[in-house]
Amino acid sequence: MLRTVMKVLRRHPVRWSFVALCALPVLACVASAADPVPANTVITLQRGACEKRCAVYKVVLFADGTVIYDGQYYVRKTGVMRDKIAVEGIDKLLNEFQAAGFFDMADQYGYANETGCSSMLSDGPVAIVSIVSGTKSKAIIHNHRCVGAVPGQLARLESSIDTLANTVRWTK
Repeated sequence: MLRTVMKVLRRHPVRWSFVALCALPVLACVASAADPVPANTVITLQRGACEKRCAVYKVVLFADGTVIYDGQYYVRKTGVMRDKIAVEGIDKLLNEFQAAGFFDMADQYGYANETGCSSMLSDGPVAIVSIVSGTKSKAIIHNHRCVGAVPGQLARLESSIDTLANTVRWTK
């Protein structure tokens, strides 16, 4: 479609310049519809320590499929690792966040209070999940001591991030 517009513009530059200016926003929408993952998408998972030997690391997923892992304590690989995954995986993960209602969840579970927790365990690591995508952004602190329906959904999202980034190769 863009090639056809360019051919017409070359033949009739003055006459079609107005049409081309009107068509640019439409072409931009067509290009963004083909790329479902917003270019500013960044998803992070940071796992913290616990009383036992819990893995402490951070993983960041970018819209283009770039994965950055930073292992700190009780992991197989310490330091920064980089990898690339399919963009379709990022899109699928964004859909999981939407389906779970991530942007409507509270900012914390089991960290400063017990709101949203049906019970509290004696120990559990803290996980921080954050996402920026398009015009939305959200971060949630999840202490795994907190047990309940919503914390269970968070744990599944955290697991999905780990699975997509294949962090097990660096952590176990």
